[in-house]
Amino acid sequence: MTSALAHTPTLPRWVTTIFGPLSLLGFVGLVLTFVLSFETPNTVLFATSAALTFAAPLAVLGHFVATRTLTAAEKRMWIQDLTSAEVWSAMSEYMASPDLRASARKKSEDAAARRAVRNRN
Repeated sequence: MTSALAHTPTLPRWVTTIFGPLSLLGFVGLVLTFVLSFETPNTVLFATSAALTFAAPLAVLGHFVATRTLTAAEKRMWIQDLTSAEVWSAMSEYMASPDLRASARKKSEDAAARRAVRNRN
């Protein structure tokens, strides 16, 4: 097997480069909307910032739905992580991971280890 086929494709680098900063820009816009226009909010700034805030989560969701490289079990692992309390960490891992399958296994093993420690106490 060649090295190009050994790793599963992840999010294209341009998606991470564009949609991550767009989400950050949207978050900053929301903060500015709440701080600077407290009594009379700027509706256009608020709507634009709210839409931009969801750029990265929508990119992850779009890739997750469209990818065919993950098995159903691996997708279930990612769904558990992306819907947990650590959603931002999981989303960051999903966008930056060079191997989504390995990351899913590692996160699943870490969660099982945390449950084992919690159940032991």
